[in-house]
Amino acid sequence: MFEGLDIKHKKTLYLQSQSVEAAPPLGTILGNLGVNTVKFCEEFNKQTNKLPSYFVIKVSIFIYENRSFSFIIDNFSITYAIKALKFSKTIKILHFDRFNDKTINCIYLKDLLHLLIFKFPKGGLKKSFLIILGVLRSMKILVTK
Repeated sequence: MFEGLDIKHKKTLYLQSQSVEAAPPLGTILGNLGVNTVKFCEEFNKQTNKLPSYFVIKVSIFIYENRSFSFIIDNFSITYAIKALKFSKTIKILHFDRFNDKTINCIYLKDLLHLLIFKFPKGGLKKSFLIILGVLRSMKILVTK
């Protein structure tokens, strides 16, 4: 990423999307290595702003000789993201002459679209949507508004 500079430190952390702050413990970890923690937080929060704030993501941070940094968000599985986004809903089903309650798992369409954009930034929306629909079917999860 930074040509000619050697990596002095590599840290792997699990951070919550869109909500990292320069306060401890992150501020202490990166600050002790000479990294501008506020700048790191701004860049990380900007890159993860399409994800829900409760996602915990594995991040590899590379710190160079001149105290600059770069980071890579490790890929998380689609099923991990869907499990984090799903919710249960109870519906009434008419069975012969009476109604029965049935609990189904759902995911909001807007959350699904944000996941598609983040997970497949260069892929076509149509192709990636078909991939996700296959996963949703196998997990028996319905898409709702």
